[in-house]
Amino acid sequence: MKENKLWFQEVVEESEHIGRISNVLDNKAYLNGTHKVLSRKDFEFKEETYTTSKIVLNTLKTVIDFHSSLIVGKPASVVGGNPEIINIFNQLYRESGYNKLNYDIVKTLYSYGDVFEYVYQDGDKIKSKLISSADAHPVYDIQGNYVSFVEYWTDILTSSEYYVVYKPEAVERWDNEGTGVLVKKAEYKNSTGLPIHYSNNENYSYDYYGKSILEDLKPILDEIELLLSKMNDSIYTLSLNPLFTVSGQKVDSQIDSGLVGAILNLEDGAEAQYQSANLDSASIKLLLDNLLNQLYTIAGVPSSIIGQSNVSNVSEVSLELLFRLAINKARATEHILHEGLQKRHEYIMKLLGLKLKKGEYVDVVFNYDLPVDNGETMDNMKTQWDMGAISTETIISNSPYTNDVALEMDRLKGDSSI
Repeated sequence: MKENKLWFQEVVEESEHIGRISNVLDNKAYLNGTHKVLSRKDFEFKEETYTTSKIVLNTLKTVIDFHSSLIVGKPASVVGGNPEIINIFNQLYRESGYNKLNYDIVKTLYSYGDVFEYVYQDGDKIKSKLISSADAHPVYDIQGNYVSFVEYWTDILTSSEYYVVYKPEAVERWDNEGTGVLVKKAEYKNSTGLPIHYSNNENYSYDYYGKSILEDLKPILDEIELLLSKMNDSIYTLSLNPLFTVSGQKVDSQIDSGLVGAILNLEDGAEAQYQSANLDSASIKLLLDNLLNQLYTIAGVPSSIIGQSNVSNVSEVSLELLFRLAINKARATEHILHEGLQKRHEYIMKLLGLKLKKGEYVDVVFNYDLPVDNGETMDNMKTQWDMGAISTETIISNSPYTNDVALEMDRLKGDSSI
C-alpha cells in the first residue's frame, strides 16, 4: 500500500481533535470575557427599551493566577546528586528563562487541561517553546503509544495553512502559502523527540487529554453573574425608578398661575403613590452565599484570597488548614510537572552530551508561595541545626529568603563558611 504523505491533514480533521480544540477555544473566549450573561435580551420599560445589566466577573482569571503562583510563583530549585551538572542546569534555567516557562506551563495546564513543550537547540543555546493547545494534535497509536505530533494553524488574513509535523527522528514544515498547494518547505533532524505532553488526564471523554478547571466553575459563575445582573435590573427598575399610580378619579380644575410647582387634584378618598417592589434580600443572600461557597470549594481557593473574609492573627497551622485544598491541588499538579520535567532534563542532557552516573539524578523542588510565618520556620530549622539533625544545604533549600540554592552554596564556599 502506498504511504499517504499528507496523512497529517487527516489527523487535524479527526473528530477527537475537533471536539477538544473547540473546548479550548471556548475556554479562551471565556477568559477573554465572552460569558453567557452577555446574551441577556433587553426589554421594554416605561415605553422605552431598557438595556439589561450584563455583569461579567473575571473571578476565574484570579483563580488560575492564584493556583499558578502558588506552585511556581517562586523560582523552582534544581537539585541532584552531581553539583557540576546542577550548576549547569541552574545557569541554563536562568539564561533560557525556564522559570517563566514553568509558570506559563502551569497556567496553560489549569486554563486548558493540556500543554505541550518542545525542547530545541538554537545556535549554542538550549530553549523550549510552548505549543498552543488550539494548534496541538498529538498522535497516539492503538496501543496508546505517543508516536507523532502535528502543529497546525491557519493565517486569519490569508487563509494559508501551516503544518509542523514532529516525528521521533525529524521535523517537517509544510504550508500552502501563496499557491494554495501544500508543499514541504523544510525538514530538520529531531534531536529531542516529540513535544512533551503535560496533561491532568481529567477529561473522561478522551483517553489522553486533560480538562480545564474552568469546566467545573463556569456553570456556577454563570449563575452568579445572572443573579447579580437580574438583581441590578430589579433595583434600577422597581426600587430606584418606581411607577406612579393613582386610585380614584382626578378632579379637573383651574390651577392658579401664581402657584409654584404643580398640584394634582383628586376626589375625596383617592390616593396617589409611588409603587416599588420589595426584594427578598434574605433569599437572595442565601442563594448568593451558597453559590460563592461552592465556587471557592470547587476552585480550591480560600475565600479570603478574593476578599470574601478577613484573616488576621492566625497561626501557621491555621493558615495551612485555610490553604489545604489549594495545597492538595498543587501537589497533584506537581506530579504532572515532574513527569514532564524529567523528559525535559533528559533532552537537555542529550543536547549537552551529559550523562549521569549511577545514583545521580536531576530534579526540581517547587517552593510554594504560601503566607507563612518566616520567623517560626527559621526558628524550627535552627533548633534542628543545634540538634545536629539538618544540613546547611537543607536549611538553604527551605529558607524563605533563598531563591537560588546552588548560587548561595557557592557563595558560602567562597566565604569559607562551610
